[in-house]
Amino acid sequence: MKRLVSILMFLAPICDGWSASHQAAHVFDATLTHREHFSYLLFLPASYATSPKTYWPLILYLHGGSLRGDNVEQLRTLGLPRKLESEPDFRFVVVSPQCPAGEIWTDTEAVDALLDYVIRDYRIDQQRIYITGHSMGGRGALYFAYRLPSRFAAVLALSPYSPITSWGSKLAQIPLWLFQGTADTFAPIAETKELVSAIQKAGGHPRFNSLDGRDHFILDVYDHPDVYEWLLQQKRTTSAVQPPPKT
Repeated sequence: MKRLVSILMFLAPICDGWSASHQAAHVFDATLTHREHFSYLLFLPASYATSPKTYWPLILYLHGGSLRGDNVEQLRTLGLPRKLESEPDFRFVVVSPQCPAGEIWTDTEAVDALLDYVIRDYRIDQQRIYITGHSMGGRGALYFAYRLPSRFAAVLALSPYSPITSWGSKLAQIPLWLFQGTADTFAPIAETKELVSAIQKAGGHPRFNSLDGRDHFILDVYDHPDVYEWLLQQKRTTSAVQPPPKT
């Protein structure tokens, strides 16, 4: 059974300034099999409101360990949320949750429920839901794709910290693009190469960019247009019924 108890949700914005950046802070408050309460940023493209018949691709973005806590505004300073502050015409809806202090990205039930509610309330193309992250978030993107292989159309992982090779069999089912610096001392590139090898042995064909001389902090990858073109080329082949959104 996907959920053992009823779900209560509160998804109201908790800050003003939507028109300035199109990226607003919200609170996820739910009773699943346990209580969940955390904040997240939600980005809607500038043309979302003027395109009422369009269903949009979605990116779930997972930040690295330095941004854990209870101040969701910090997420605007790094990675994909930082890019969105100055790109109102970005072609995806983007959901960026904040991981609580002292935790890592492992709560599959919470992520699954958050996506369900965004899909319920907004016009999302369920065949084009993607997941990405850097460092702890890169590991989280791989882990959630491993746990929910039918949820995501593709994975983009940057400098993943301590990936597990036993995830390879399920990750082989999903289009995957990894980036890692050769001089990364925090998340050694050898570990990512081992994961790539495990995925290949399981029949997968992951893309892997080894960035010569680069260290752990390769967030500028999110400034490369080709990664988004690649994402848009990936689409789940299984059918999904699009719910009538509220907005």
